Amino acid sequence: MNWAGVRSGKLLAGIYLAAWVAWVIGVVLVVGSQIAGGGTVAVIVGAVLFIASQVAMYALAFRLRDAMPAGPDRTDRLALTWNRLMVGRELPSAWRVVRN
Repeated sequence: MNWAGVRSGKLLAGIYLAAWVAWVIGVVLVVGSQIAGGGTVAVIVGAVLFIASQVAMYALAFRLRDAMPAGPDRTDRLALTWNRLMVGRELPSAWRVVRN
């Protein structure tokens, strides 16, 4: 994805990086708490981070869907964008945009 070609691309790339990190932390907190038999505070914090990151990712995917080329099998651009964001395929390019 060309983050520089999107209006407010640097800001959106920063939001993406923060949301992806929040998603990972949320998953680790929830799963780690379940494995360790920890308290409910870690599960609540992890769930809040996970849900907030998912809302942010979906909003980003909705905003960036027009900047994403259609998939080879004519996959819906919104679904394709959301999948690429969640898997982390856009992390290196977003990091480069935020750094520069």
